[in-house]
Amino acid sequence: MTGKSELLSNTIVSVGSETLDFVLPLIAVTCFFNGIVEIAFQNGCIAWLERRMNPLLRFLLPDIKNDQETLGYVASNIVINMFGLGSAATPVGLKAIKGMQKHNPDPKTATRSMVTFLVLNTGGVTLFPTSIIALRVAYASKDATSFIPFAIIATFSASLIGLLVDRWWNHGH
Repeated sequence: MTGKSELLSNTIVSVGSETLDFVLPLIAVTCFFNGIVEIAFQNGCIAWLERRMNPLLRFLLPDIKNDQETLGYVASNIVINMFGLGSAATPVGLKAIKGMQKHNPDPKTATRSMVTFLVLNTGGVTLFPTSIIALRVAYASKDATSFIPFAIIATFSASLIGLLVDRWWNHGH
C-alpha cells in the first residue's frame, strides 16, 4: 500500500472515540427526558395538554375528528416533540398513523390528515430542544440554552407556514 497504515489506524480509533463522545451525552439526555415524559404521562400532565390541543387537532385533522384514541396519539406525539424528544415521539407517531389508516379509503394513498400530521411532525414547535442542548453542553458551550428563543421562533414559523401551505393545497388548490 502507501505505508500509511499507522495513520489509518489512528484515524479509525480517534473517530470511534469522537463518536462515543458525541453519542453518549445524547443518550444520557434522551434517557433522562424520556423519564420526565413518563412521569408527566403518569401524573396526567400529558393528558391535560392533549385535552387543550383537542379542539385544534379536530379542526386540523377532520378525517379523524371523532377518533379520540388516534387524536390522543397525535397530541402525545406533538407534545413529546415540543420537548425535543423525537426518538421518544416516534412510537406514538407510528400509532397515530396506524389509527389514521383505519379511516383511509385507499390504503395506498396518504389521507389529508396524514399529510397534515406529517407537516406538524416535521415542522413542529419545539419549546425545549433537549438534543441540541445536550450537544452544546457536551462541546462546552458557554451558554447552552441561549438559542432557545430563536429555536421557538423558527419552529413556530415552520409549523405555521407548513400548515398554511397544507390548508392552501387541500382547500384552495
